[in-house]
Amino acid sequence: MLRHLSQFAAAPVLALMMVASAHAAATAKEAVKEATSAAQKWPADAVLTHVSTLRGQADGKAADWLYTFYSPKAKKSAIVTTKDKAVTDVTADVRNTSTDPLGAESADSDKAVEAAVKSGLKLGKGGKGVAIALYVGNQAVGKRQLFWSVSVMDDDGMVSVLLDGASAAFIRRDEQKFK
Repeated sequence: MLRHLSQFAAAPVLALMMVASAHAAATAKEAVKEATSAAQKWPADAVLTHVSTLRGQADGKAADWLYTFYSPKAKKSAIVTTKDKAVTDVTADVRNTSTDPLGAESADSDKAVEAAVKSGLKLGKGGKGVAIALYVGNQAVGKRQLFWSVSVMDDDGMVSVLLDGASAAFIRRDEQKFK
């Protein structure tokens, strides 16, 4: 009898765990404050230059995000990793991949994914595995611009939608077939 009762007790616990993990996902902006605070303990002049995840969801949220910060004084970058809206790691003195600050005027990742889907991007089964990134581009042509990139990949290829970073307005769609 106790064995049967323990099976019933386990079900609510598992259900609560699944609900808790579903609510832990965040948009890109929801953990920026925590990530920035952690980065500015590295050098205080650190500025946010890039945000990304490879584990995005159909709602534009992800359980974990990578925030890249650049220190103009140190001329170095750091990557702050968040999981469930909390900082889990700060990897300092990494190679500089981006040095231009993102600024505060960007759409959030939920709006970017929504706009990408409206422009025809088809999400995979379950709407998971969406690559989402916010970055500054076009510096080489003198037209600094903020971009969102939303991409999905499967065995046949990869499709990426490029959006304006501030408004999430559609810019272009790129498709690469693997076969």
